[in-house]
Amino acid sequence: METLRYLLCLTLLLLPGLTAAAELKRLPATAKITAVTVYPDRAATSRQATLTLKPGSYLVIFDHLPVLLEDDSVRIEGQGSAAVTIAGLEIKRAFLAESGEERIKALDEEIRVLEARSGGVEAKKSGLAAQKAFLESIRVAWGERISKELAVGRPTAAELQEAAGLVGNGISKIQEQALALTGEQQTLRNKIDALRRQRDESIGSRRQESKSVEVTLDVAREGGLTLTLTTLLPQAGWVPTYDVRLGAEAKNATLTFRALVRQQTGEDWNAVDVTLSTARPATGGTPPELSPWHIALFRPQPPRPEATLYRGAAAPAMLSKQAEYSADAAGIDEILAAEAAVETAQLSAEQSSVAFHIPRPLDIPADGSEHGSVVALAELPVRMTFLAIPKLTPAVFLKAEMVNQGAYPLLPGKVNTFVGNTYTGSAQLRKVAAGETFDLFFGSDDQLTVKRDEVKQHKEAGVFGRNRASYRYRIEVQNLRKEAVTVTLRDQLPLADDAEIKIALEEPTLKPEEVRDDGRITWKMPLEAGEKKELSFGLMVEYPKEREVTGL
Repeated sequence: METLRYLLCLTLLLLPGLTAAAELKRLPATAKITAVTVYPDRAATSRQATLTLKPGSYLVIFDHLPVLLEDDSVRIEGQGSAAVTIAGLEIKRAFLAESGEERIKALDEEIRVLEARSGGVEAKKSGLAAQKAFLESIRVAWGERISKELAVGRPTAAELQEAAGLVGNGISKIQEQALALTGEQQTLRNKIDALRRQRDESIGSRRQESKSVEVTLDVAREGGLTLTLTTLLPQAGWVPTYDVRLGAEAKNATLTFRALVRQQTGEDWNAVDVTLSTARPATGGTPPELSPWHIALFRPQPPRPEATLYRGAAAPAMLSKQAEYSADAAGIDEILAAEAAVETAQLSAEQSSVAFHIPRPLDIPADGSEHGSVVALAELPVRMTFLAIPKLTPAVFLKAEMVNQGAYPLLPGKVNTFVGNTYTGSAQLRKVAAGETFDLFFGSDDQLTVKRDEVKQHKEAGVFGRNRASYRYRIEVQNLRKEAVTVTLRDQLPLADDAEIKIALEEPTLKPEEVRDDGRITWKMPLEAGEKKELSFGLMVEYPKEREVTGL
């Protein structure tokens, strides 16, 4: 079978005059979404319509499309045995009446019938009220005449009793009927109110805006044709997320790469073929231009004459940035030790992006909620280290150094860490290129302890016109594990914001591995199983005699 393939971009939006409108045969395209490529901030949907065409000119209409679709992104492809020329393409806006008008008419008819019944009930209540008023008038009038009638012996007492009973029973029956009618009328009113609410909702949703794409075809030879319409839509995207599980021997880790997909494009994606791409089609292909960058000398405003200057209290102490370790396990699924086999995505790499094809169809409703799918599983070799910052916390943290051995980069995203089946926290993974080393923390290790104490403080005033303050600290580390480990210890020296302040590290009992310009000091302390060691170091601060130092 001869196969023809056509591609039309929207830059050839209209080719007027090729086909007369009067000669076009209108064909509605019965099409559903078959494939979706999800980008970080939008999605490209593809839908197909299969047609059998005879020679002639046709207008194929893809209607009920989301109003959010980006007109500039629309393209049409054709494949089949028919000899076809795609002569034009047009995008239109429309308001969908759908079944809203019919629904409103049906509700109006139901409301009319119930209101008529309610009117009938009201008429019955009016009749009963008239009957009751008549009987009440008889009872009042009879009370005025009863003494005169009894004086002449008529009617008899028995006759009076019978007449009174008739009046009383009549009023009682009328009241019962009126009460029943009131209940019936209230039920009818409740139904009418409910129908009116439904009618209001139908009126609010009956005019839904949509778009349609009309494709003009000139068919020279009879045959079949499959048209594929691809459109780009905002309000969709995906983000990567990871689970990294450290093995029992801490020699390897299992990385599970998941994608969380969400969309609010205006239509559900049911059983669609999904590809996840790292490309960003919205950014365009042209680099931005740099604008001139101006700088100037700062000219402070002169102080107001009435302003009073206050000498503030001592500046707050130098703050040390503390790492935050989160242990929010909400939403983390329990994963059994023996896991079932998981299908993973197929990788395809382009020059500037990576795409992952999900091997099974997905259902993703247009509700904005996140739907997860496994993209990849990987076993990573691990080198374990331990880090302690005793100035901030007595915990010793377990750190794993790993290498991304996959053929694709690990994208920035949230990573949940586990030791075995125990959740240890979450962090934010940076972008890790293929072959690059990265590290993650897996919480604290209770079998390693650390303690830091200030053991000495000494201040001297006026020595050679300068003040001197000395401090000494002791750090104790104990290894309760059954194997030897090396613990990385971090502390710090203060940073002087004034050239007249001199700071020095004094007599550390263990030579530092590194003393950085930002004041950070790093030691490596090897420990045998069960061993305890101490490290001490001093800090000297020297400053002018007439000045004070804040932050110590």
